[in-house]
Amino acid sequence: MVSHEPGDPHRARVIGSLTGDAVQVLVDAVHGGVTALDLSEVDQVDDSAVHWLAALQPEHCKLLACPRWLDLWLLRLRRGRESRRERSGAREREGE
Repeated sequence: MVSHEPGDPHRARVIGSLTGDAVQVLVDAVHGGVTALDLSEVDQVDDSAVHWLAALQPEHCKLLACPRWLDLWLLRLRRGRESRRERSGAREREGE
């Protein structure tokens, strides 16, 4: 469930599972102006949610109170993306 914080329309709290339709609700909230997501009460996510959260730019939307298990998952995903970008850039430079 995604709920807006009373008194702060730019902050939302995710409670429980972030799976299925809840991911789209979260996407809509961020596109609607939410700039901070409190993830302290998240207890389950699916792959689409993790990939979407990993792609968020910190200057656009900050993740607050992210559980350690989710933080580690996001870190692995982001490192994998950076590593693929670096390998791709090296191949492009070799071809020049």
